[in-house]
Amino acid sequence: MKLSLKVIITLFFIIFLSGCVHQPSVGHDGVLSALQKYDPQLKQEHFLSSTVDLNDDECQDAIALMNRKSRYCGKRGCVMLVLLCQEGELMPIAKTTHVNPVVSTSRNKTLGLKNIDVVVYPEGESPYQVSLHYNGKSYPMSAMFGYKIEKRTLERVLFK
Repeated sequence: MKLSLKVIITLFFIIFLSGCVHQPSVGHDGVLSALQKYDPQLKQEHFLSSTVDLNDDECQDAIALMNRKSRYCGKRGCVMLVLLCQEGELMPIAKTTHVNPVVSTSRNKTLGLKNIDVVVYPEGESPYQVSLHYNGKSYPMSAMFGYKIEKRTLERVLFK
């Protein structure tokens, strides 16, 4: 009986520890490091970042919103990058243009990832909020392709 109890306890710890996945560094420095793989000229002052678990896998993902100090802004907004925690690394899965604060996550999901709500400034129109939905590979290329929000289901504000 003693031996089988030791075996059970040992197996429990092996199974428990094998479920622990390396968590990437998702602070501003960690996001900068992930983004510099794609643009080495990026600096900390070029963007805001926030961590969020977009797919509820208990591994922190990140969203980075470029600012006017970067070269990723135009007259209708800036680029937002979504980085998903995959195999212990932050991997960019979306680059969305024409994004303006307020940026927030929704309680609603599309294909397993939370919707991201942003403000758009269409030419000749008043600004309004849209919801960006994941399509299985990415979020929309432009926030202008987002779904106009009639009723918000706010989870958390990321950037004001």
